[in-house]
Amino acid sequence: MRKKILIADDDHEFVSLLKERLFSSGYDVVFAYEGIRTVEVAHKEKPDLIILDWKMPVGRGSDVLMDLRSKADSSHIPIIVLTGVHEEGMEEKALGLGAKAFLKKPCDDKILLKTIKEVLEWKTLKI
Repeated sequence: MRKKILIADDDHEFVSLLKERLFSSGYDVVFAYEGIRTVEVAHKEKPDLIILDWKMPVGRGSDVLMDLRSKADSSHIPIIVLTGVHEEGMEEKALGLGAKAFLKKPCDDKILLKTIKEVLEWKTLKI
């Protein structure tokens, strides 16, 4: 059974490219371009993993993380923060709010796919 990944990023071109890459690697993909929409899609689609940009319109990554972690039906979904924003302390904040990994854009496809696989395997083993 294919795992479902939610891509949450406001860059439409990036989402399109990542969607194709993930689909060709054996994942089903859903997406959202805004923070508030990310929360809605996560609750509706129940993805196995979320790839979350830190800075999006209508809801920053930190707000989305806190919202998802506060609800019983989304608190268990592993989240990888993948962002082009580079603010001091951001990685520590993301991990402290419950992200399982933090990657900076541009990110090599191999590193991203390896991180996805490891996070999904951890979820399978732990839950």
